[in-house]
Amino acid sequence: MAYEVIAPKTGIYEGDVTIVAWLAAEGAEVPAGAPLFELETEKVTIEIEAEDGGILHILAPAGSTLPIGSVVGLLAVSRSEYDELERTAR
Repeated sequence: MAYEVIAPKTGIYEGDVTIVAWLAAEGAEVPAGAPLFELETEKVTIEIEAEDGGILHILAPAGSTLPIGSVVGLLAVSRSEYDELERTAR
């Protein structure tokens, strides 16, 4: 089962956030703790790390603005699970 990558709350900020850039490529194997993406609020830009390891499937591309708590990607636990995520995304 894939792990959700969520746009986390940063401090007391409650508004929408923007994904500035993905630091890992679609389909890349990402270890836990690796930088995944840059997130921007009205006041700061921060680097978000992977909480779990897996194969990255991006749901929200760079430039997307969305609410805190939104699922922006998935980390598949196997290549076959990633391939299935890719098939269903089309």
